Amino acid sequence: MVPRRQDLMGLEHEDYLWEPIRHIDNVRIQFLEEEIEYYNTLIEDRNCGHIHTTIDFLRQRIKNLAGKKEWPFVK
Repeated sequence: MVPRRQDLMGLEHEDYLWEPIRHIDNVRIQFLEEEIEYYNTLIEDRNCGHIHTTIDFLRQRIKNLAGKKEWPFVK
């Protein structure tokens, strides 16, 4: 049974029904972008190198999920 449009829980893309992996990656990307926004609020003048490192790592992960870069930690 295909859900009706009003049952899609506010998701913008209907094609997720046919491409579940792509949908999951889009949700992950959205979550990671929200995390980056939050981490940016934590940056202060000093002692925040670990936050910058985390943000850079998350940006690389987003590129991977978007298909723009190969994930280096795959065997």
